Amino acid sequence: MKLPGMGAVAGALVVLALLQAALIAGQAFALSYAVSSLWKGAAISDVYGYLVGFFACFALLQLVRFAQESMLEHISIKRAEELRAALLKRVFDPKALLARHEGAAHVTNLATDGIEEIQTYIRIFPPKMIAMAAISFPILACLFALDWVSAVICAVMFPVIMFFMVLLGKQARARSERQYVSYTRLTNRFMDTLRGMRVINAFKAGDDEAKSVWQHSEGLRKATVDTLKTATLSSVVLDLCATFGVAAVAMMLAFRLLDGSLALSTGLFALILAPEFFSPIRSFASDYHASLNGKNSLTAVLSLLPGEQAAESGNGPARVSHTEEMRVTFDDVSYRYGESGSGVEGVSFDVSGPVKVGVIGPSGAGKSTLAGLIAGLLESTSGHISRPQVRFIPQNPYVFHATLADNIRFYNPKASIEDVRRAVNAVGLEQLVCELPDGLDTVVGEGARGLSGGQAHRVALARMLLDDSARVIVFDEPTAHLDIETELELKGPMLSLMEGRLVFMATHRLHWLDDMDRVITLEGGRVVSDVVKSEVRS
Repeated sequence: MKLPGMGAVAGALVVLALLQAALIAGQAFALSYAVSSLWKGAAISDVYGYLVGFFACFALLQLVRFAQESMLEHISIKRAEELRAALLKRVFDPKALLARHEGAAHVTNLATDGIEEIQTYIRIFPPKMIAMAAISFPILACLFALDWVSAVICAVMFPVIMFFMVLLGKQARARSERQYVSYTRLTNRFMDTLRGMRVINAFKAGDDEAKSVWQHSEGLRKATVDTLKTATLSSVVLDLCATFGVAAVAMMLAFRLLDGSLALSTGLFALILAPEFFSPIRSFASDYHASLNGKNSLTAVLSLLPGEQAAESGNGPARVSHTEEMRVTFDDVSYRYGESGSGVEGVSFDVSGPVKVGVIGPSGAGKSTLAGLIAGLLESTSGHISRPQVRFIPQNPYVFHATLADNIRFYNPKASIEDVRRAVNAVGLEQLVCELPDGLDTVVGEGARGLSGGQAHRVALARMLLDDSARVIVFDEPTAHLDIETELELKGPMLSLMEGRLVFMATHRLHWLDDMDRVITLEGGRVVSDVVKSEVRS
C-alpha cells in the first residue's frame, strides 16, 4: 500500500471480488435448481432458463477474472518499472553509494530478479488477500440464508484454518527471510571473490576461498530446503482443513437429505457453495510462499529509496559552478560517508594553470574521496566547488565490450585510425595489438578478450591522448594494483599526458612526488599540508 495508486487498485479489487461472489452464487443457484428439477422429472425445456443463467454467470465470471488479471498485469508492470527506475536513480546518486554500503551483487540482484519478483508479488498477492474477505464472507452469508447448518460448519472451520495459516505463515516468513539473507550474502561473497581473484591467486588462497564460498552456498541450500519444507507442510495442513470442512458439510447434507428434512435444491446449492467458500483461502495459502520472495524484495527496495545515506551538514548542500578555465577551486568543502563519518572536511584550495598536483596521505585519509569530488563523481554536503569539465582515470579503468579501436576512441568517436595508432604507440600498446587476432578490430572487454591491469591503464591513457578537450585530469591511485615494473613502464606515457594540463594525482607511491609541482597532504580527511614546489626550492 506504500506504492502509488495501490489504494485505488485495492478498491477496484474489492468491487471485482464482490461481483465474483455474486456470480459464483448465481452459478450455484442456477445449477442446483436445474439439477433438482430434472431429478423431479422436469423436461430439459423446463430448465432452459436455469441453464442459460448458469452459462451467463459462468461467462461473466471468466470475463471479470480476465479483467482483474489484465488490470493487475498492467499495474504490476508499471509499478515494477517505476521501482526499477527509482532504484537505479538511487544507485547512481553520488550521495547514496548503495553499491558500497549494500554490496554491488545485492543491488544488481534487486534491480533485476528482485524487481521481477516484486512484479509477481503485486500481481498475485493483493487479489488473493482481498478475495478471502470479499468472496468468502458473501458466500457465507448466502449459506446462512439457505442452510444455517452448513454455514455454521464453514464458519467454525474458517478460524481454524486462519489459526494454522498464521502459525505456519510466521514460520514460513521467518525462514524465507533467512533464505533471502543467505542469498544476499552468497551473491556479495561471490562477487567479492571474482573481484579479488588476482589477489587470491597471488597469496595461493584459492582453496580457502573455495571453502568459504561452499559454506555460504551450503547455508543457502539449507535455508532453501527449510523454507520448502515449511511451504509444503503448510499447504498440506491448510488443504486438509478445507477438505475436512467440505466433507463435514457434505455429510450433514447427506443425513438431512435422507431423512427428508432438506430440499434437494437447497442441499445442492450448499454443496456447490461450500468449496467456493474455502477456495480463496486455499488459493491464498498455495501462493503465499511463492510471493514471499517478492515481499522480501519489495521491503529491501523500499528501504533503499527513502531518505539520504549521506550525512547532511548544517550549511546545506555544496554549490557547484562550472568554468571554462583550467582552474579548480574548493572553498570549505566537506563530504561524509553515511554514519561512518569518514570522508573529507573543510578542504580549501585554489589551483590553476598547467600544474601537476599530488594528493598523498595514509590509507583512509580521504585521497579517493577528494579525487571523486574533483571529478564530480561525489556531491559534497557543504562548501563551494568551481571546476571545468574533468576527465577521471580510476584505479581500475573500465574496458567496454567493443573493439580495441572503439575503446580508445571513447572520448573522440570520430578519430581516424591513424590517430588511434599514434595513441597506441605513445602508450606502448603495440605489442598487444600485434598479439590480437584482428589487431585494433579485436573485440575486448567483458565476455571477450580480457586485458591485464596494465593494458587497461594504457587504453585509458590512449583515450586521453585522443581527447583534446581534456584540460583537467584526475588520477585516483591509478597504479595501486600494478606491480612496480608495470608502473615504471607506464610512468613515461603518463607524464607525457600530463604536460600542458591541470592534473590531480592521488597516490600512495611517493616516487611520483618528484614529478609534481604541488603536493597536498591529507590526514583524517583534513588538509594538513599544501606545498608548492617552487616555494620549497626558493
